[in-house]
Amino acid sequence: MVAALRNYTLARTVDPSSDEARVGSKRVEKELKSAAEQHYKAGIEYHKQGKYGRARHQFLIALRLRPDHAGAIKMLTTRKRIKIKRYVVHTLRPGENLAKVARTYYGDYRKFPVIAKYNNIMNATKVFAGQEIKVPEIEGVKFLARKEEIQTAPGELIDSGLRAWEKYASETTAPSDVTAPEEEDREPQSQVASYRDDGVELFETENYPGAIEAFNKVLNADPNDNVALEYTYRCHLQQGKLLFERKHFLAARDQFKECLRYKHDCQTCQAYLEQCETVYKEIHYKRGIEFFDQELVEEAIHEWELVQLMEPTYKRVDYLISKAKTILRNMREIRQCQEEQGSP
Repeated sequence: MVAALRNYTLARTVDPSSDEARVGSKRVEKELKSAAEQHYKAGIEYHKQGKYGRARHQFLIALRLRPDHAGAIKMLTTRKRIKIKRYVVHTLRPGENLAKVARTYYGDYRKFPVIAKYNNIMNATKVFAGQEIKVPEIEGVKFLARKEEIQTAPGELIDSGLRAWEKYASETTAPSDVTAPEEEDREPQSQVASYRDDGVELFETENYPGAIEAFNKVLNADPNDNVALEYTYRCHLQQGKLLFERKHFLAARDQFKECLRYKHDCQTCQAYLEQCETVYKEIHYKRGIEFFDQELVEEAIHEWELVQLMEPTYKRVDYLISKAKTILRNMREIRQCQEEQGSP
């Protein structure tokens, strides 16, 4: 359509009285305006989801179709600088995402883009249990962190690149009628090759999360790219092994599950996956026993509930939890009775 409009413009320059060129030009301009708006809305939706790379790509397409699109220009050029003086190191727990972390520390889940940008996370949905992130303190926002956890970063400034995130993160409804055309959403082949080379280089330097990010861009353009598929499998495998060595068993398990998406018959992945779950259950089961022996009943219940979430009947953990809760309830009743009677 862009080339069509250019040619219609040239035709009107040569022959200003041409009705065919005038009508065709208006028709294409209307289609370009509509298509640009669709890509702009798709970019906003991706941005709200924390998929900043895809959002930027959609805004660029909108500008290519309509160079004067004010919204796309603003989203690509507006920068909001936030002064960061302090931060907290947070380890993501199973089932936790950046929105939940933002709610924990800021009381507002919509501020998750700040955390993503501060940690150079291009896709806020691609985080995993066991991953360590820095949660920055934001000027003017109450920081809900314990004082002993806070670390300082004096004079540190980040160009957050949030592109007016406050306005769009507050929208509660997403455009339901926008689906970016598959072909237009794909990267140019030269860019795909660049992503592929970047991924291989990152893999060689053992930067597995970065390599996965690069290969995902390749697979977004070509889901059957054999190099990207093979290296993505290897990345998840190596990442899983590292997490297993660091005793982040659930995070490691998730990585081995990803491996099986690419190689269904990977016996090594299956063995590691089962070992992750077995070791995780046994560690928390034994830790619960130790807490119970020390009369730390609440802590024991917490450990056993972690096991129960994975396997409800593991070593009669359901019975142990029930028994511990009964003991805890009795202890509280005794304590309350003593307080009412004024006994020590």
